[in-house]
Amino acid sequence: MGVFPALPPEYETFIFAGGAALARRDAADAVRAALEAGTLYAWAARQSGREAFAGRGTAYGVTLGPARIVVRHSRRGGALAGLLRDRFLGPPRFLREVAMAHHLARAGIATPAVVAAVMYPATIGHRADVATGRVDGRDLGEIFFGDAPPDGTARAAILRAVGAMVRRLHDSGFVHPDLQLRNVLVATPGTAPQPHGPTVWLLDVDTCRAVRPGDTATRRRNLARFARSWEKFNRLRGPRLTDADRTAFSSGYADRA
Repeated sequence: MGVFPALPPEYETFIFAGGAALARRDAADAVRAALEAGTLYAWAARQSGREAFAGRGTAYGVTLGPARIVVRHSRRGGALAGLLRDRFLGPPRFLREVAMAHHLARAGIATPAVVAAVMYPATIGHRADVATGRVDGRDLGEIFFGDAPPDGTARAAILRAVGAMVRRLHDSGFVHPDLQLRNVLVATPGTAPQPHGPTVWLLDVDTCRAVRPGDTATRRRNLARFARSWEKFNRLRGPRLTDADRTAFSSGYADRA
């Protein structure tokens, strides 16, 4: 339709009175119906069975047509957050999220797919809502710093699987600038196939960026970013993650499992 570039075939795009949207074809009618009463985010906030998740603004877990989703309103971080808040300039970031999710899936990296995304024109730039598929699981902060953290072989298996996922990310030619415990989720056993150990999901992939082949320095900096998150949790909540845990993660990274 001219608003968005070419997308994977499972998506359709449409213009409505308040902006433009893309949606997976099996959810498109439900998205259109939700937008009749306002924004997708406002619709999700009104649903009686919604679940609320804290983050950079509240996200809502709801059902949209056949899909279990999490709806978030895009908000800026960094230096421009105070000035632009939820307004963005240039192409919507969710287009990059769609593209990255497809690329990473081909590389064997699990990440929630975009089910729908909506762009609303603003006086300056645009605002956006994004709905991604819901994954049942817990992030690494919850797993290791919550009640009853895993131990023994189960603990080591999680850390090796996380290391292997990060290595696949790097081998696919990308790094995640915000690689931290909250952006890595481990699926609840029984909710996804786990023939080779825990299923690890990478979140917030729209921030991923490409690196040149052989750029080991950028890989090392990305690993250092993950280590800083690890150390920050230990500093604020007690030293739960140990040298043995670091060894398990490094083993998974080295093995490329």
